[in-house]
Amino acid sequence: MTDSDVDVLNISDSDNEPVPSKPKKCRRSYSLKLKLDAIEFSKYNSIHSASRKFGVLRGSLQNWIKQEKELSTLYEATSNSNSKKRLSGAGRHLLNKNLDEKLIEWIRCRRQEKQRVSRRLIQQQALKFFEKSEDGDDEENAEFKASLGWLEKFLRRHNLSNRRPTTACQKPPIQYEKTIVQFLMYVQQLRMNKHFGNRIYGCDETSVWLDTGGNSVEKRGAKEVSVLSTGHEKMRLTVLLTARADGYKCKPFVLLPRKRPVVAVTEKFKNKLILCWSGRTWMDDSLTELYLNKVFGNFLFGNRLLVWDSFRSHISHATKTVLTKLRIETAVIPGGTTKFLQMADVCWNAPFKAKIRQSYEDWMLHGEKETTSKGNVKAPPMLVYLNWIAEAWENLSEEMIANSFKICGISNNVDGSEDDKIHVFKPTGPIPSGAELMRKEREENEFNELTELFEEVDLMQDEENGILSDNSLEL
Repeated sequence: MTDSDVDVLNISDSDNEPVPSKPKKCRRSYSLKLKLDAIEFSKYNSIHSASRKFGVLRGSLQNWIKQEKELSTLYEATSNSNSKKRLSGAGRHLLNKNLDEKLIEWIRCRRQEKQRVSRRLIQQQALKFFEKSEDGDDEENAEFKASLGWLEKFLRRHNLSNRRPTTACQKPPIQYEKTIVQFLMYVQQLRMNKHFGNRIYGCDETSVWLDTGGNSVEKRGAKEVSVLSTGHEKMRLTVLLTARADGYKCKPFVLLPRKRPVVAVTEKFKNKLILCWSGRTWMDDSLTELYLNKVFGNFLFGNRLLVWDSFRSHISHATKTVLTKLRIETAVIPGGTTKFLQMADVCWNAPFKAKIRQSYEDWMLHGEKETTSKGNVKAPPMLVYLNWIAEAWENLSEEMIANSFKICGISNNVDGSEDDKIHVFKPTGPIPSGAELMRKEREENEFNELTELFEEVDLMQDEENGILSDNSLEL
């Protein structure tokens, strides 16, 4: 072994020796209360004794004494003074304020457009803004990488967080008070002007699942409640229920998920159901037109009023054209108020679906069922579940149907004598103050009608006297 080899070995050994790391500085933060206590103690003793007692540096204590007035003001204005530790504007300032402002404005614009903003997108956009800015060419700021640490501080600085998308929130019932009253008054005005009589209809699309699932009886305190899935919960139909204010029930309009008609099914239910072999279970303009022609037609004389929700195919231009041809006036229930004003949602759907569920459970227990090659129970045949729908609709009494129109305020007396039947305005209802508001609206409308009537009478009297305008008067 030569000396050069020894030197090389020594050099390599020295390179492998660990380099001593610098001790990490531990920075402490102090609450406003502690700062003010230290200042007060230094007034009666000394800065040196106060720094030793409270464990702070003399320089820090001297700075606090200079800021005593600001600290006292902030302490009095802050409810949780133990957590507040700095004056407003204290701490390290942003290196690139323009970048921060551009980025938060970009996020606001994206969210106003309902666009998704992820953490990764924020980092990428920050790098783009930085490259286009003047600081991008600065060597001191060239190390900006939009790291995770920077991202966390940016989100905390602007009070942002990563949230799961939500659906539209339902407003409290009281916020719908004026909307509900205005709609009911509008319906009453239509009835007084058009004289519909009992030709007031209500309809609603409702989804029908063959197996609705639900709870199961199990031993109290059981950790697991397992229920076998039949797969029938995936079978869904759409049924349009239509009824009249006098209790008359129109045939249910059923959308079937197949296009080829079955003659035996059509013949059996031709007097009970209107079957639509559409191959899908959602409504559009063409199916809405078919529904109106099949259920209503134009065989009745006189105007008719149809009350339904604001589904897009209900308010489209094509549907309005069909309604005009059939001489059907519509009252579109405002969004968010169907649970208060739609007869089907309030009264029909619950017993209708409960009867179908009861029929399905009876069929699962006692009915004749076919099985697959794997031994699973096949779904009930079309003849069976269509019969359930027909029986469930027949099970609803005409009296209940007629009362549902009054419960929702659609067919009540226009003089207000039956306002107490409107469920949403009852003392125990969700909007008890609506009854008084509706009474005031009715009185105001009556006053306006009387004013218009007096003006018409005065005008007729002037015409009889030969006075058509003020200009015809001669002095």
